[in-house]
Amino acid sequence: MERENINMNDKPEIEIKIFGGTNMIAPTGATAVQNFYGDQFAEVAIRPEETEGIESLNDAECLLFTYVPDVKKVHEYTRLLGECATAHDLAGVVSIMLSEPRVGKDTVVKGTFIEVLLPFASRLTSGAKVDNVRQQINNMLMRQGRGGK
Repeated sequence: MERENINMNDKPEIEIKIFGGTNMIAPTGATAVQNFYGDQFAEVAIRPEETEGIESLNDAECLLFTYVPDVKKVHEYTRLLGECATAHDLAGVVSIMLSEPRVGKDTVVKGTFIEVLLPFASRLTSGAKVDNVRQQINNMLMRQGRGGK
């Protein structure tokens, strides 16, 4: 039994990270081939020195980037969210974000979207829970539905 444990420890560790797409994990496969299609990242790989001026995003901003695919807008929204003192203020920022193509009325009331916003609202003193923010967003959507902004 001890000998088997020694042999198992000699095997390399494998870390698999999956970020969407179609994936097949074949534990008995002899080889694996991964193909990348598109050339949007080729230029970065060929000339990395030209990417020094590009702004970078931290992990929390990357989550917001999935809804707002523009780095400058992500930084602007994080600044606005950082100025929010109440859940009502945060709902006001969300109303601005509704102009983004990936941010719709159905999206903004989801808990996952609100959880992405909350880390940026560091000055939030009241209503810093998902349910409270959702209620304020629903109130904002109701006001917009009646013609008021």
